[in-house]
Amino acid sequence: MAVLLISGGNAVPQKKSVPVCTQATFAVYKPLPKLEYECPESLIDSDDKILKLPERLAAIRSVVNDLESFADAAWWQVNVDDLNACELHGRAGALTDEEKDEWRRGDYRISLFGNHEMRLVLLPDPCYQTGFNGSNAFLLYRRGDTVSVTQVLNGYYSRVDNSVGINFANLSGQRLIEVSTANSMPPSLVSYYFVIDPKTNKAVPKKLFKEGAKLTNEIYSAMLFNQPKDLGLPKDAVELKLIRNNRLAPSFSAYEENERGKVEDNDRKLRRIVYRWNGRFYVVQNRER
Repeated sequence: MAVLLISGGNAVPQKKSVPVCTQATFAVYKPLPKLEYECPESLIDSDDKILKLPERLAAIRSVVNDLESFADAAWWQVNVDDLNACELHGRAGALTDEEKDEWRRGDYRISLFGNHEMRLVLLPDPCYQTGFNGSNAFLLYRRGDTVSVTQVLNGYYSRVDNSVGINFANLSGQRLIEVSTANSMPPSLVSYYFVIDPKTNKAVPKKLFKEGAKLTNEIYSAMLFNQPKDLGLPKDAVELKLIRNNRLAPSFSAYEENERGKVEDNDRKLRRIVYRWNGRFYVVQNRER
């Protein structure tokens, strides 16, 4: 499946500029570790029992240890797209025509995201949901010469290729981390929010949303296939657009499928939910009927 750009309320083919694996980048490039363990013959790849296998848990601990060694300052200075280009090309130099096409089409599975302080590594899972891009995501946080690693997605899978992203915002002096995901079964978006614990340097959930009596760090929305303005909605009513100009928005929109929903999009009826920030967390301000 082609990569989708989930932005502006639209799912459209993503046009990507093609990076180059320069000699300087390749000199600091380091292959990402692989998650490797024996797949049990008695379990199919969709069985959640795989997630708790002792062999798998040991393999994840090994990956975390390997990622903690990614402390070279030069590696952190290089743009992640350039490192991904080296991962694809395997040597210094411009990508081949075939590799360029693979990059532009979104057929190449992106593994590294982020900036010079925090990076997200997405590694394939060899045994779990292998037909749906089964994978695990690890957040790397660099502080001085030390890199701390936290697993933030466990056994994630999706029919949408390259469906994981990362974003950041300032929240009361803390760096807020958004890990976004997209799926097509059903068409939906889910985002998770974290902050760095100053004592451990590990990512911990930041519970930003009040759902009933509970607070959670997870927010869901059905995916729009059209621009909000084309659906009779406010122009800025895109799904889960919480981070704007490096800050949390005062309000944002989410959608849920509902037979009485007023939003008709791609043969579905959706109901718009507006969340508003109350100074501590987001609460539902309006659930359209």
